Amino acid sequence: MKFNLFSLLPRSRPHKPLSSPKALGVLLCYNDADILPEAIESLLQNNHDLIVWDHGSDDGTHEVLDRYADHFVERKFIPREFDFYKLYGEMSRHLRRHYRKNYDWISWPDQDEILEGPSRAKTYYDYIAEVVNSPFNWIRFRNFNFWFTEEDDPAILAATQRIRRYSLFADCSPRIRAWRASVTNIRQFNHNPLAGLPDPRPFNLRHYPMRTHAHMVKRLNKDRAGLARQGNNWHYDNMKTHLAKLLIPASSLHFDDGHSELNPEPIFNWRAIYGYAQTADSLK
Repeated sequence: MKFNLFSLLPRSRPHKPLSSPKALGVLLCYNDADILPEAIESLLQNNHDLIVWDHGSDDGTHEVLDRYADHFVERKFIPREFDFYKLYGEMSRHLRRHYRKNYDWISWPDQDEILEGPSRAKTYYDYIAEVVNSPFNWIRFRNFNFWFTEEDDPAILAATQRIRRYSLFADCSPRIRAWRASVTNIRQFNHNPLAGLPDPRPFNLRHYPMRTHAHMVKRLNKDRAGLARQGNNWHYDNMKTHLAKLLIPASSLHFDDGHSELNPEPIFNWRAIYGYAQTADSLK
């Protein structure tokens, strides 16, 4: 008989309901104040406590965090001079020392990402409860890139409500954003696997890297400028040399109505914008 990983998933038992995991959300923030409230609200609505480190933001992130101060178990300001690429390891060690024994689950999206389950039939938290009550330890996410287009209504301030066009980034580096707190390891840009088996279902992630034309220009020329890793910043440097390609027509992408399942057909070639990496873990 062929072994099926899905057979290990928890089955519904009326006399033994799924336990409710205690979940911690982690956010490393830098100059994404426009979408930060939605990132915070998404985690709060999915029953996560929050730890937030602000990496030297100067765009109003501080004021956004002030509004949610009562919801944080920890808030810390990290000077911009601290190496961005060392933040992941620093936060990982911090979680291992102070938090992993007190929580069942950790979700660590980027600040411009919204985490979802493998479908929209249930909440992200409901799916987490399934994983916590299963033999699996961590989750892989499919990266659905949402991008500004000419059809966006500038009167809609909330980025996730304004930006509805997307396509799956099929061959990007793995998005590993959530795991059992007990297996927390030293994160390498949040791409490296953890101990034990991953849930066999691909979960979904909505990524909003470019939200207006002005945001795109600022992101390339200021917020992501100079972020050299192993001597290069090829990802953003490549974008700056092909600015015209970053203006994607709405007709080239899928439309998200907020209710239907996301379409996994990769109808847009994101490599035309992002270029090709020499190593998989250098993508962001």
